[in-house]
Parts: sequence; structure tokens; C-alpha cells
Amino acid sequence: MKKHSLKLIVVLMGAALFSNHAIAAKLTLEQRLELLEQELQKTKTEFSEYKAQHQASVVAQSSPAPVQNSSPEAKAIPVTASSTINVTSTDAAGNNNQAVSIKDLSQYVKDEIGFTYSGYLRSGWATSNRGAPQSYAIGSLGRFGNEHSGWFDLLLKQRVYNQNGKSAEAIVQLDGNVTQQYGSGWFGDNAGNENLLQFSDIYLNTKGFLPFAPEADFWVGRHGLVKYEIQMLDWKAAVSTIGAGVGIENLDAGPGKLDLSLTREDMDVYSRDLASKTQTNTNVVEARYKDLPLWDTASLTLMAKYSMANKTDTQKENENNNSFYNLKDAGLGTVIVHQQLSNKGFNDFALQVGNNSYASSFSNYNGASSNVSNNGYYYGDHTNGKAFRLISQGEMYFGDKIIMANALVYSKGNDVYSYESGAHSDFDSIRTVVRPAWVWDSYNQTGVELGWFTQTNKTQAGQDLKESGYKTTLYHALKVDTSILTSRPEIRFYGTYLHVLDNELSDFSFQDQKSDQFSLGVQAEVWW
Repeated sequence: MKKHSLKLIVVLMGAALFSNHAIAAKLTLEQRLELLEQELQKTKTEFSEYKAQHQASVVAQSSPAPVQNSSPEAKAIPVTASSTINVTSTDAAGNNNQAVSIKDLSQYVKDEIGFTYSGYLRSGWATSNRGAPQSYAIGSLGRFGNEHSGWFDLLLKQRVYNQNGKSAEAIVQLDGNVTQQYGSGWFGDNAGNENLLQFSDIYLNTKGFLPFAPEADFWVGRHGLVKYEIQMLDWKAAVSTIGAGVGIENLDAGPGKLDLSLTREDMDVYSRDLASKTQTNTNVVEARYKDLPLWDTASLTLMAKYSMANKTDTQKENENNNSFYNLKDAGLGTVIVHQQLSNKGFNDFALQVGNNSYASSFSNYNGASSNVSNNGYYYGDHTNGKAFRLISQGEMYFGDKIIMANALVYSKGNDVYSYESGAHSDFDSIRTVVRPAWVWDSYNQTGVELGWFTQTNKTQAGQDLKESGYKTTLYHALKVDTSILTSRPEIRFYGTYLHVLDNELSDFSFQDQKSDQFSLGVQAEVWW
């Protein structure tokens, strides 16, 4: 039997794509791969027939006795994508006849091309007893049954170099929000922030180019260190809201790994009358020491971040004459303990401490991501006050049939600027969301998500302003696998009741000035 290497088979199959029927028109990469799969199917069938005939010939020459699987029926071997063909390839130990599946060969070709495409989307239908459904305090009550936007991420990655232990990849990521309310959803038609698109990442990532750290990822461009999200509340405890920068990730450093970045985050600083603004350059230094082992099933991550303003002489003068708000430097520290639990469950326990505008972001009763600005804008008299918060999030299994996810946050701050209650505010808040579910099987779950929060801000004048509410969501999910937080795709059929108890910070009400809303919906979420 002739011996063919894996690489030779791939080359021959690739050559088949340039036959007369393939080059009649320009083909896309996906079309070429599809034709390659077809050619591989044909080759596998022919190879199986040849192998059966060869075995029959060898047996006939060596023994007159009948041999199993040497009959003509052996030719009719079913071919599937998961079937294997014995490709003769000699490894370092001298072993031959390695089994390779059609899927393996296809993946090999994709790896050779060096292009990957991944993404995320969330979309769905909903209605309520008060017209169009409204969201309320997602960052405190939870997102399930309480979000009515359509979001997507698209990540494109192309390897551009891979030789001599060095590799480079060009990476672009697009994020967007698409209307679920109107039939027309053109980007640029931006009423209510319904149709948005941005290039969140555009950078070059390399490995092996730093002689002192060949194992590390070294990147340059619009990018930041990995976000740490409180998934059930839809905000980021650690986030890099950046223009562009430079960074090193996964640098070996003792028992853990080190991430470092220097990024740019300019923002518009407003005048005190809010009539004008000035672009102020800001640079952010961030360091993370991660994956430090604590015990068999736990690890520790330490994070530090500092934002520094780089002001012009004119901007300094505007601050000194009190015509513009003073953009202050701000620092943020984070400690995370990750505890692995049984049945692939887990829980994270985090402590965060911040000052100035980072402390201000803690005080937001809704989205509480750790940002210096408020959606890119900076205003208000940010004092040197400080804030901290304790976070727990994760999921655990109570036997084979019951799973529960949680997100619990306690926050407290003193003498901070609040976007709801102004300068020199104190605040105290508790957010609780739990989602227990009954696991019917790997494709069906039925459960409830319960959310409750309360927050009190004390103003400079000594007035207490309170915001509170609760949410109940009943649902059934069609899904893949049993995890609530880590398995997708998932389709959820739900009913949600929202009730605003106090609204002294937000002055929020549902349609018809009501304090409650009941909604019905179905939502799909998937990443790939």
C-alpha cells in the first residue's frame, strides 16, 4: 500500500479545488472549504474500497480460509464527517496508520489559512401590559427579562506571520446595538441609542517577538486587558474603556502570570455651565497578577489601575479660574478569589476600592462599571472621597437536577461625587440577584430569577435619597448543556414582573406613570 502523509493529502485535495468546475467562477473561502469537504468524502470512499480490495488480495495470497470483512460488502462503508481514514504518517516513535477524521482535516486546513471568526448575539421579542416594555435598574435587579435591546459582537482574526517560533495576528472586533422596536434599523438612525456600531478592537497581537518573554502576548493598537464582568448585572467591575494602547499579557512571573498595559482614554471635560467642553488627554496604566494558586481549587488575581490626565496649559488655566470642572487622577484596586466547585460550578469573591471618579462609578444604582467618565463625559466636582464594594458571583449545583446562579454586591462610599445626588455624597447599597433552576435534561431548564436592591444617598445638605425595587422572572429555557452562566446557545421563554419601590434618585416610572410592569417575551443568546 502506498504511504501518504497528511500534508500530501491536504495538498492534493486543495489542488482538486482548482479543477475546471471549481475555477469557472471566483469562490469564497467558505465555498472552497465546502468543495474540499466533498472531495475528502470522495477520497475517503475510494480509499476504503482500495483498502478492502488490498486486504482481500493479501488474505487470498496467504490463506485459503475466508476472512471477515474481505467480501464485497466491505466496500459499502458509510461516510460521515466524524469518520476516520487511516492516513499513513510516521511519527518520532516510528508509528504508522494514524486515524484522522474529516473534521480534523478540515480544521487543519483552516489552521493553515490562519483565519478565525467568532461572535456573540442577543435578540428577542417582548411586550408588556403597559405598551412597549421598559427596562429598569438592570445593574441592580438583573438583566434576565429586563433587557430589550439587540446586541452583537463580531471578532475577525487573521494570522499574518507564523515562523521560527514567532507569530502575528491582525484582530478587529465590532460591537453594535440593533433596534428591536422598529422595522427599520439603519445605523445612523440613532433615536434612543437603538442603532449603534463601533470598532471596539483594532490591534496587532504578537507572540515570540520579545526576547525576554517569548511566551507572552505583545499587542499594539486599540485594545485593553480582559474585562471582568458581573454577568447577571451586565456591568464590568474591571474594564478598559480605551482609545488605543500597548500591552503585554500572560507574562510568566513566578507562580502566576502578569498583564501590563498603557492605554489612552481621552474624555470631554465640561465647563461649569455645561455650555462647552474640551477634549482632555488621559492615559491609564494597568497591571494584573493573575492565576496565583491558593489551594487545589482556588486562585487569586490582583489588579491595579491608575488614570492620569495630561492637560494643556489652557486647560489648567480653565480649571484654575473655575470655568471648567477639574479632571482629577483616579485609582482602582481589585482582588478576586476564584473558587472552583463541583460539577463545573464556580464562585468568585471580589473586593474593589476606588477613589475620585472610580468611586463615583460605584455609586451608580444602574450600570456600575468602573469608569473615570460618565459615557465619555466628565463633569462634576469630584472630591478625594473613596468607595469600596464586595462582590460575589457564580453558580453551584445542588445535586444533578438543581442549579443556582448568583450575583450579590454591597457598595459603600463617603464624600464622593454622585451623578444622581451631587458632590460630597455618601452612599450605601445592596444588590441581590439569584436564579435557581430545575434541570430537566441537557436541553431544558425551568427556573426563576429574583432580584432586589436598595440604595440610599446622603447629600451634602444631609438629605437621604432612596432608590429600591424588585423583580421576579419565571422562565423555561431551551439550551445546550446545564450551566446557567457558561453554556450557550439558549432560548428563554419568560414572564417578568418589575416593581419600583422608591425612585428618589432616578425619578423613574413606567408608562402611564405607573410603578410596576408585567412583560412577556422570548430571547435568544448565543456565542460562537
